[in-house]
Amino acid sequence: MKVDIFSTAERYGVICADPPWKQSKGGRKAVRAHSSGLPLDYRTIPLEEIESHLRTAVGRTEANSVLFLWTIDKYLFEAQAIAERLGYKLHARMVWNKVNGIPAAFTIRYGHEYLLFMYRGKLRPVAKAERGKIHSVFTERAERHSQKPRIAYEIMERLYPTEKKLELYARRERAGWDCWGDEV
Repeated sequence: MKVDIFSTAERYGVICADPPWKQSKGGRKAVRAHSSGLPLDYRTIPLEEIESHLRTAVGRTEANSVLFLWTIDKYLFEAQAIAERLGYKLHARMVWNKVNGIPAAFTIRYGHEYLLFMYRGKLRPVAKAERGKIHSVFTERAERHSQKPRIAYEIMERLYPTEKKLELYARRERAGWDCWGDEV
């Protein structure tokens, strides 16, 4: 269900956020032009605005809450620092191995993204049936730019099947989740 994080009275145990980090899209055209890349298919925002949105969402959480925060290598430490300023501690850095060939690059080629598994207060226990069954690296082919893998949502839902969930910067509605974002 679509919600307005600035006015909802809902309380959440789990937040998943895929911020629109400032960057460009690579590709052959960008490589040929020797530019920093093509514009993205969505609006990006500065770190301060991302932190402000996260702060608002965190204000809608239970005392003990979990944050799954997507980030790319370029913003790994900034993403973690933002979450820490909001009272979260790092539990794990999960890695999405995209396996769809080698992306264009001028130095090394990044074929992964991070999903920071963070908690505030006490770490909410995961579902007993899932303890020890989730690996920190998961593999799924990327479908389109910035679309997150289905397996990541399955992991979050398996770990926390009964928690109220909020997705920030959502692109579509997802069953069992409240969502907020420009593209919903």
